[in-house]
Amino acid sequence: MEYKTHAFEAGRRGKPDEIDSSIAHIIGASLIELGNKPRFDIRVSGGYDAKEGKYSIDVKGEVSEHVLNKNTFSRIKSDSATYFNRINRTNFSQEDFIFRFEEINPQSDNLGTNGSSGDSGNPIGVAVSNAPNFMPWERYLAVEIRDVIDNIYRNEGKVPEHFAAISGVEIIPGLKSDGKVNVNARYQEGAIYDVQRITIAAEHEENSSLDEISDGLSKIIVHYLKHLQEEYGNGLVDLGKPEIIVNGRGPWHNGTWKIDAGSREAKPYRDGFASHGCNEDSFSGEDPTKVSATGSFMARHIATQIIAQEFAEYAHVTLDYVIGSDDVGINIFTDGTTRNGTNQEKLNSWAKTNFPLKISEIIETFGLWDAELYRKIADDSDFFHNPELPWNDASDISDLVKTG
Repeated sequence: MEYKTHAFEAGRRGKPDEIDSSIAHIIGASLIELGNKPRFDIRVSGGYDAKEGKYSIDVKGEVSEHVLNKNTFSRIKSDSATYFNRINRTNFSQEDFIFRFEEINPQSDNLGTNGSSGDSGNPIGVAVSNAPNFMPWERYLAVEIRDVIDNIYRNEGKVPEHFAAISGVEIIPGLKSDGKVNVNARYQEGAIYDVQRITIAAEHEENSSLDEISDGLSKIIVHYLKHLQEEYGNGLVDLGKPEIIVNGRGPWHNGTWKIDAGSREAKPYRDGFASHGCNEDSFSGEDPTKVSATGSFMARHIATQIIAQEFAEYAHVTLDYVIGSDDVGINIFTDGTTRNGTNQEKLNSWAKTNFPLKISEIIETFGLWDAELYRKIADDSDFFHNPELPWNDASDISDLVKTG
């Protein structure tokens, strides 16, 4: 019997890389509001200037000339300070930060005006059957547990009602904003076999008990896995009894930019599907004409439709874009789980026939020139967990003809 191991790491919203990624995406939202479909690729790197005693925010990248002015920089300062304060429950003014904009360069508005691909890339999307939102289990659990911990922190230790009800844990005081959740799972022929390990790093106050935090989070996770087992089990899902590790190196009292300089480009796998296949670029802070994010949204949409239409139990969709070309290649891998005589060739043909694959078409299909969509993604600190995002929603199934 052979297994494939897949892992996913979800950074908490106060983790430097996550802060940088979300700020980059919020800046993107503002740029969309400031101009008519501007081109942009924003890179944010946060840190701490010990000499000045201030947090620093370096903003680099390329922005369309028609929105690159003083108002742009003022908006970036406001957006960045507001988001940092919200995530870290602080009250800094813009003047409490050091902003650097030396490497923001004007980008020609003529770029990307035709319908051909503006770059090369191989974005991917993954979906699995018998799982919440058809999400790979390790990814779903990592983001869901991350969100629970962030909610506890934001609500001053109060555990969300549903999780308190199933676990009996009502409060976990002392959490701070930084940290991450890593989940390792084993698959066999495209289906979950078990969850091996859940590792949590949680920044916390010096006067709080790590043992109490570890015990509370572990109880929540154990009972939540039991709940999911009952909901999705039916003899098909075994979430096992994973090892749960909380702060394996001991207490952790200081995090965020004072300890770790972040970068929105540090971990592109956090945007997509990690060990199922990594995109070449991070998504945050890019306009929708870029291949990585927009192509991944359609690849994920196709994957969810394959599972929803019961063509297969596992779908790994890869799109192939070549700069300046109208042709889009596609490869659908099901790990041997296709049903009713469907095979790879038929699935590839079905997807090409039934889904828009050009970047310009995908932008229109999903309404990607929407500043509020950018802000929603930043608030979620994730691109694929929320089923309300159009590329994740499998409930509104298209009236597609099954090709057998």
